[in-house]
Amino acid sequence: MALMTLLTTAGGVALILFGVRFLRKGLDRLFGPKLARWMQSVGDSRIKSFFMGLFISVLAPSSISMSILSVQTVQAGHMTARQMLAVILGADVGLTVMVLLIALRLELYAPILVFFGVLLFQFTKANNTRGIGQLLLSLGFIFMGIGTISQAAKTVTPTNEFIDLVQALANYPIGIAIMAAIVTVMMQSSTAAIALLIGLSGITANGGESLFGLDTCIAVVVGANVGIGISTTIVGWSQIESRRLGLGNLLSKTIIAILILIFLPIAAALIADIPANLDKQIAATHTGFNVLMALVFFPFIGPIYSLICHFVPEPQYKEGEAFGPRYINPKLIDESGLATGQSLREILRVSEIIRRMLDDLWLSFKDLDIQRARRIQEQDDKVDLLDAAIKQYLAKVSNADNSEAAANEIIRQLDYLNELETIGDIIDKNLAEIAIKRCRENISFTDEGWAELKSFYEKVAENVLIAETAFATSDIILAQRLLRHKDHLRDIERELRQQHFTRLHTGVQLSHESSAVHLDMLTHLKAINSCVTHVAYAIIKHQQPT
Repeated sequence: MALMTLLTTAGGVALILFGVRFLRKGLDRLFGPKLARWMQSVGDSRIKSFFMGLFISVLAPSSISMSILSVQTVQAGHMTARQMLAVILGADVGLTVMVLLIALRLELYAPILVFFGVLLFQFTKANNTRGIGQLLLSLGFIFMGIGTISQAAKTVTPTNEFIDLVQALANYPIGIAIMAAIVTVMMQSSTAAIALLIGLSGITANGGESLFGLDTCIAVVVGANVGIGISTTIVGWSQIESRRLGLGNLLSKTIIAILILIFLPIAAALIADIPANLDKQIAATHTGFNVLMALVFFPFIGPIYSLICHFVPEPQYKEGEAFGPRYINPKLIDESGLATGQSLREILRVSEIIRRMLDDLWLSFKDLDIQRARRIQEQDDKVDLLDAAIKQYLAKVSNADNSEAAANEIIRQLDYLNELETIGDIIDKNLAEIAIKRCRENISFTDEGWAELKSFYEKVAENVLIAETAFATSDIILAQRLLRHKDHLRDIERELRQQHFTRLHTGVQLSHESSAVHLDMLTHLKAINSCVTHVAYAIIKHQQPT
């Protein structure tokens, strides 16, 4: 009988974990990259960031999803760790809504949620309705897991020795909190850890009361909150700014946890005054922890960030380190929204290399620096390496998630990546050769011809930057601006050619000597501009009503 109870409890835990994981995938399907864009839109205001974090976490009640999304946004460079700390404070408060729902003991309605979830997920084709169905299924699984654990707990009759052990452990709240933190890291969800506690609170001692006292439950809740802070730090450890985010969040949680554990009798007395059963008191503790953290640390986000920066300075990068992908993470392939967020960051890295190549090309052309022109080929090799790695990664993501939203985002990224790779080839195989030719033959230009080339290059370089920003943010205003620039640059290029031909007809000697180089530069710069403006068509098409 004891074995059956243990297996039933394990099954309930498995349902909760599967529900949390399925919930994350449902959020991916329903919102995709929208959550990240919403967060980016409020980065300039700490108060807006706080409430946006609260709003998003209510819509997406998954602690590890919020952690990964926050890390992803920081790693993509859309927000700094300092800005994101405000978002996380709000998100932590919003995430408590899920625990409050669990405490309401809605497991009786779990089959209804599963029923409607299956109808929407299995028998509809629209991505939004399937996403809603997946969310309902996830909630149904979580509530069924809680109900399963609760039913198993009611059948347990603890022995006197077990009661003595639990009561002895209650004297070591710090140890309980540490164990709860470890369990949370293993589960990758503070919601799942606290849900497990709520389910097990049904085990009663001889007096009919819960085996777990309020002090023990508070310690578990405290540990679970610190545990998700540890998970955020682990997820963001690979990159300096996201590491600061994780450590700043973990520091805030740890300080509040220590204060609560120091004043545990007072905290227990306050929670005990809440006229509700233990389940709801556990949920109230979780909410109180995060509200208290927001109240205490919201005014001090700046000093916390400065303190973390002091202990986590910018690293000194060594020359000659092996080059390769920095952001794509094979562990996220099953989470398409998060995976494409990481591939987006890697593509933006490719775009940065392309812009550097274009800058180096112009400097070598201007300064007659043949060595700089030859080094451009090394940069193009890096573009080719990242291009192959990103395409392979996105192919695996596509195989793991064939939803329409994932497919659209993957196609969008691949289209832009292909344009970047084409630009890299134009710079390496065409423009760099032109620069080398100018260096070798010491070709000079008229003042007018040089000014024309310089102006045209600057306009193309500006469009490359606009395209990168438009791709990262899916900003339709920037896309429309890019298309206007394309038409404008086409007219300018035609006018510059005509002016050059006019100088040739008037017999200007320098124009004759530089004619081929001048015209080739215009041709290839115009080709680069055509490549980058393709991103605008994709953005406008994507945002048109269907």
